[in-house]
Amino acid sequence: SYPPYNIYRDGLKFQIEVALAGIDKKDVDIELCDSVMTIKYDGPKKDSSDVEAVHKGIAKRAFKLKFTLAEDLEVLGASLKNGLLEIKLERVVPDEKKPRVIEVK
Repeated sequence: SYPPYNIYRDGLKFQIEVALAGIDKKDVDIELCDSVMTIKYDGPKKDSSDVEAVHKGIAKRAFKLKFTLAEDLEVLGASLKNGLLEIKLERVVPDEKKPRVIEVK
């Protein structure tokens, strides 16, 4: 269940939000292969400073999230802002599956 995420739907558009407090966008990998989208973070780099943490409430541990996407979903893009990774998706309905009006003769 780490990291927490939300999935929103608005008609044919979807958005996945992943809470990534303190994680830089260059450290997050997003890969799409065979309708499976994988979001991965390898964890924090080793810090050589002598600063000791008294309390650690913000998790920065490694994770791998996998989402199986429908064949007709297209990933439009991703952005990381204010600790939230947002991935925008859209359902692309082929013309032959769209509703059409049949004229009565």
